[in-house]
Amino acid sequence: MNHPVVTFTSRYGSTQRYADALAERIGTRAVDFASIGDAAAADPLIVLAPQYVTTILGRRRIIRAIRSAPGPAALVVVALSPADDPGRGTLAQKLVAASGREVTVFQLRGDLDPDRLRWVDRVLMAALRRELRKTPDEPMARLLLNRERVEFVDESTLGPIVDWAQGHTTTGT
Repeated sequence: MNHPVVTFTSRYGSTQRYADALAERIGTRAVDFASIGDAAAADPLIVLAPQYVTTILGRRRIIRAIRSAPGPAALVVVALSPADDPGRGTLAQKLVAASGREVTVFQLRGDLDPDRLRWVDRVLMAALRRELRKTPDEPMARLLLNRERVEFVDESTLGPIVDWAQGHTTTGT
């Protein structure tokens, strides 16, 4: 019998919102990645993780979990940039390659609340804004230079992930 597991790591909440909504739709609960241990009972395993500039949060633990899962695995990356941004897939592809497994990758958009950023993230954001001032007409520059909260979490974009999970839960493939 298949036992789907939805696990997540989240720093500011966007990824957890997606994980909770996804888990509800496929009839399970979302588990914080810090408390999952290994994923030996996960079939399928669905990991949601945020991407912050040059890293996917929890990368090493995600690789270990994917390797330990007996069934299919999916990685859902949540980031501020558009889901179809060609540059977004590179980090996910590297993580999948490091896992040594076939992993289905999905991309979702997250929120940004500048007032909630940790100190180190504020420093990185300031450096990014300095660079973006050189190209103020670019979409990301227009988005970030005004320093306002941006909300892109859209639970309706979970459809393909729900379909994938239900297909693997039902058929066991």
